[in-house]
Amino acid sequence: MRYLKRKIDLFLAEWKAAPNHKPLIVKGPRQVGKTESVQRFAQSSYENVIYINFVEEPKYKLITADGYKTDEIIKNISRLDPGKRFLPGKTLLFFDELQEFPDIATALKFFSIDGRFDVICSGSMLGINYRKIESNSVGYKTDYEMYSMDFEEFLWANDISESVVEDLQICFNERKEVLPATHARLSELFRKYICVGGMPEVVQAFTETGERGNRDERVVLHRIHIRRN
Repeated sequence: MRYLKRKIDLFLAEWKAAPNHKPLIVKGPRQVGKTESVQRFAQSSYENVIYINFVEEPKYKLITADGYKTDEIIKNISRLDPGKRFLPGKTLLFFDELQEFPDIATALKFFSIDGRFDVICSGSMLGINYRKIESNSVGYKTDYEMYSMDFEEFLWANDISESVVEDLQICFNERKEVLPATHARLSELFRKYICVGGMPEVVQAFTETGERGNRDERVVLHRIHIRRN
């Protein structure tokens, strides 16, 4: 299954390249692609990745038992899984489903001060959980809010190049007429976007039909309707 390009991809690259970057929290609704995007970035950008999912592996909620400092967290992770390696300057710790264990946010301050390891947290942040995370880590984190795919990302998923999107933006800004062929194609995709929506799994299913004609598109749209309901 191919990866659908997202706007967070560029943000993550810029975040890593920034000097003295702080731990990052990626928040947003469920099923919008947070975990997939971060994991893809992690695997391509770090020699070593420590992935911890607090829903799938609740045992890791014990890692703060001895305190929130970096060495204490690492020690307890290593106790739970001796196979995990921690390479200073080459390791990303990815804490997923953060809403299930907001206490780990207190450790972000110490990871930020320590500076040996990069940290990304991801979760569906709702209500009191995020207020607790905010109060525990304020001043020592960067936030990124992720949503379902917007129309521009939908265009990328349908193999419309960035240069075409940029030309469209220029036409809009300068009040110029769009080329008829471009207008027809993008209008067609916009109508499909209205029907399909922006949830990555659904967009993926839709793009797999390619350009095989109206009958196949009706079939996949019917299947998408069933999934969404």
